[in-house]
Amino acid sequence: MKFFSDIEIRFRDLDALAHVNNVVYLSYVEQARIRYFDDILGERQDWEEWGVLLARTEINYLQPLVLKDIAKCGMECVAIGRKSMEFNFKIFKYKNGIETEMASGVNVLVCFNHKKNESIEVPTEWKNLIENFEGGLI
Repeated sequence: MKFFSDIEIRFRDLDALAHVNNVVYLSYVEQARIRYFDDILGERQDWEEWGVLLARTEINYLQPLVLKDIAKCGMECVAIGRKSMEFNFKIFKYKNGIETEMASGVNVLVCFNHKKNESIEVPTEWKNLIENFEGGLI
């Protein structure tokens, strides 16, 4: 993975056992995905007109995160179809120079025109920018 986004663990992210709540991991991934699009695709038109919808997500919880952990989310696009894109992600913790994988998973995103309420093809410009950044796709 070439793209990483810092994670800020907030007190409100914790559950009764003082671990980051399972659902919060997905918000960390969502934030990393937004940063990926901003960094790789650059500024673009209004997201309210068209953009992407999360069609599928899966996550493997390996170890719990806690409040003082230093963490990052790695994100990579592994496939682009006609209307969809598949991303893998991993969440890592860093302590004493050691990187530990805490969670991993997959997101499938579908390009969508919100005004017409229909799926659309992945823009060619997006394909080119992502493939160039990733160094090729499956």
